[in-house]
Amino acid sequence: MIGTQRGALALLGCAVTALLAACAGRLTTAPAKPAAATPLGCQQLSGWTVEASAIGLPTSGAAVTEAVLVTANGSGAAAVGEHCLVSGHIAPADRSAPDIRFRVALPTAWNAKVVMFGGGGFNGTIPNVVGNVPNGPTDQLTPLGRGYATFASDSGHQAGALDTQDASFNRNDEAARNYSGDALKKTRDVAVALIRARYAAGAPSKTYFVGGSTGGREALVAIQRWPADWDGAIAWYPALNDAALLLSGHRTTIALSQPGAYPNAAKRKLVYQAALAACDALDGVADGLISNPVQCNARFNPSTAMLNGAALRCAGGVDRGDSCLSDPQINALKLMDSATRFNFFMASGETQYPGYNVWGADLGISTSATGLEWVVSFLNLGSSAPAMPMPATAPYISVVTDQWIKHAVTGDLAFNSLLLDPENPGPWAGRISALSTLLDTRSDI
Repeated sequence: MIGTQRGALALLGCAVTALLAACAGRLTTAPAKPAAATPLGCQQLSGWTVEASAIGLPTSGAAVTEAVLVTANGSGAAAVGEHCLVSGHIAPADRSAPDIRFRVALPTAWNAKVVMFGGGGFNGTIPNVVGNVPNGPTDQLTPLGRGYATFASDSGHQAGALDTQDASFNRNDEAARNYSGDALKKTRDVAVALIRARYAAGAPSKTYFVGGSTGGREALVAIQRWPADWDGAIAWYPALNDAALLLSGHRTTIALSQPGAYPNAAKRKLVYQAALAACDALDGVADGLISNPVQCNARFNPSTAMLNGAALRCAGGVDRGDSCLSDPQINALKLMDSATRFNFFMASGETQYPGYNVWGADLGISTSATGLEWVVSFLNLGSSAPAMPMPATAPYISVVTDQWIKHAVTGDLAFNSLLLDPENPGPWAGRISALSTLLDTRSDI
C-alpha cells in the first residue's frame, strides 16, 4: 500500500510538472524589465567613484573630487553651453606613485560624442578641456561648444617649477609608464564611466583623441594600443619616437654648448633672412615663404651665403658681433640640420633621427617678452646657451634632455648631462634602449 501511494504521488508530480511546462507561456509572467537608469545631476557626481575593476589597467580606483555646474558663457566661436565641470583623481596601484588627475566637461546638451585632449612636453598639468583643439579653427565652435563631452589628464604626475620640462616623475616606474601611455587608457575608462553615469546612456557614439607634440604622440599611442576604444584621432606634429627625439635634441644641446657656438636672436634672424633670400623663389613664386625646404636644405650653405651684399659668415670665421655668424655658430646650426645616428641597439628599432629644418625656419628671431614670438623663442633656441647647471632660459629641448638624462637615464641629479654622447652612450646604452620601448611609437602606421 505504501509503495502504491508513493507511485501515485510520483505520477501526480510528473503530471503537474508536465502541465506547468506545457502551459508555461500562459501561466508565467515575463521577466520584469530593469528600471531605466536615472541620469545623475551635476552635484550628484561629487564624491562619485569608479572601482578599480572597471578600469582596463591596474589602479586603486578613481574618485570625483569636485563637480561644478557652469552656466552658458561666451559668444560667437567662443560660446559654450551649460556644462558640468568635473575634477577627480585616479589612485595608483603603487601607493608611492602620484595620482592621475583628470578633468571632464559634460555639456547639458550632449551630442553623444566625446573628445580626449592630449598634453605637451612632459605633461604634468591638465589640458584645458573647455578650450580649442591644437591648431583648431578660431572661427568655429570648440568641441565643448558643439556639444562634445571633453576630458583630459595630467598623464599621472604633477609638474614642478619647470612645468612641462620637469622629468622628475621618471623616478617612479608606474608614473613613467603612465606618461608613456598607460594614463591614456586609465583616464579614458574613468571618463566614459562618468559620462555613462551622468547621461544614463550607453557607450558614446563616437570617441576621438586630439593632440599636438606630446599630445600627437599620445594620439598615436592611444589608437595603436587600444584601437577598440577610439573612432579616430588627430595627431598634430607628433613627438614621434620620443626617446630618439630626445637623443637628437641632446646632440644639438651639446653642439650649442661649445665655446662661442650659441647664436643669439639677432644672429638667428640673419640666418633666417639669408635663407629666405636664397630659397624663397625655389618653388617658382617669391612670396616671403620657403615652400620647398628639401631643395633649400640642399642648396643653402651659411658658410658661403650672402645677405644684402655682405657675407653671412664673419671674416676669418671669428665672431665679430651681430652682423655675421662665426664658424662655431655655423657649425652648430649645420649639425642641427643633420641626422643623429644611433651606434647602439635601440629596442624600439630606431636607428636614427632626422635633422631639424633649420634654414629658413624661425628659431626665435626676436627678444620680445610677450606674444607669439616669445613662444617661438622659448620652444626653439631660448635666450642663453646650454651649460651646467642647465639654465631655464636655455633651448627648450636642452632643459628637457637634461632633465630626462638625470631622472630617467642615470638617476643621478648631479650627473653632467653634457658628457653623455647620444650616438655612443656607452654604459647608458642599455637603459636608453629599455626606455625607448616606453617612449617610441611604431613608425609603420
